[in-house]
Amino acid sequence: MNDTYFGSRLAKSGILVGTQCFTGSPAIVEILGHSGWDWVSLDMEHATTEFAHIEHLVRAADCSGIVALVRVAENHPLLISKALDTGAAGVIVPHISSRADLEKAVAATQYPPHGVRGACSTTRATTYGTEPWKEYVVRANKGVVVVPLIEDQAGINAFDELLGVDNVPVYWIGITDLTVSLGYPGADFWHPELAAMAKSLNQRAAAAGKELMIAAAPHLRADYIKHLISLGFRLISIGTDLSLYRQSVNNIAKEVRA
Repeated sequence: MNDTYFGSRLAKSGILVGTQCFTGSPAIVEILGHSGWDWVSLDMEHATTEFAHIEHLVRAADCSGIVALVRVAENHPLLISKALDTGAAGVIVPHISSRADLEKAVAATQYPPHGVRGACSTTRATTYGTEPWKEYVVRANKGVVVVPLIEDQAGINAFDELLGVDNVPVYWIGITDLTVSLGYPGADFWHPELAAMAKSLNQRAAAAGKELMIAAAPHLRADYIKHLISLGFRLISIGTDLSLYRQSVNNIAKEVRA
């Protein structure tokens, strides 16, 4: 794991942008890094990418200067540990609905006595054992990050409790599942009630010294992204590599045929 921790990006001013990698392409990850994007989410919840390939994607992120976060399939200590052993800067954990859920996820990222992460000194994260183990443990416990995905009514209800969990600087509001849970399937943050909720969540997060992340979905448009920023979001996940490519080729085809 290099020194491109997510925390160093959070210390930057202005808007931070990332996207989600569903293709499993190291070239895409490198392009994002060389283009100045801040982070990439390597998806294992909905995409078919396996851990052996995640490691190659993290290498691509490290060499191009972008932060790699692994979106694990579920809140399970073994999955979180394996993701971090690849050298990823952190994990995105889906369906966090309670303080207990989040504390479980955080514990899985921390070596004892702070957590329950299993020890192995020969992973990529430890530079295959070339870094002294004690030094690595200190660095890992301090540097890795958990980004909880809050994507249902229970998570919104428990939001203030979630903000009270230590070592969690960023919370991702999962718009797609959340709108279903709230009874507005397919809605977006143009919806007045959802917009009011977003403003409240951002204000409460800011008061706690935390940040919120949001996906620019279902719209990959500048006006919608600016609307999200006006609601208080600073970390914007812009689509997926698949949706960005789809939009690009569709637009090119339409322009050529016009």
